[in-house]
Amino acid sequence: MKIFTVMKDGALKPQQGRSVVAEFEDGKILELTDSQQPLPPAIPDGMTIWGGREPSEHAPAIKHAQLNITSVAANGIIVAPCRENVMSPIKMDLFISENNGHLIPLTSKNVVIELNNGKTLEVVEDYAKKGLLIWGGREPVSGLTLNEAKERTESLGIYPLAANMIHVFAYRLG
Repeated sequence: MKIFTVMKDGALKPQQGRSVVAEFEDGKILELTDSQQPLPPAIPDGMTIWGGREPSEHAPAIKHAQLNITSVAANGIIVAPCRENVMSPIKMDLFISENNGHLIPLTSKNVVIELNNGKTLEVVEDYAKKGLLIWGGREPVSGLTLNEAKERTESLGIYPLAANMIHVFAYRLG
């Protein structure tokens, strides 16, 4: 997967790294990585979202968390680590994880991930600050015509892999 940050003018800036890590102020973590699992052939290429960090020799031992997934549209979901009795907004920071596991902080809270099949997913901090908002294609923006919005966005599919891990992919019908 390729990682880009979205600049204020909407331009995409390429980033070097192997994954995107969201760290919440309560210590919970989400990591977005290439899908390494052998998936059924009918499941399109996508990314894996981990509650915690992907197990590796470089990642420190981090407690895994179950995922809370909320659908916001056919092309958008909010993914967050499960929290008991937490209803208030929570601060989040985004990082790029290098191949050696070192985390580089991002100033942008808006990241585009280009999947190996060329499709994109846009990741932004949820407006209510409850988790990560993930869009199929790109985030819909106001002012676009219906045809422009259709070209910019794609449906979003989810394939559960475990309580702390899902496969997310963009697709277009017809």
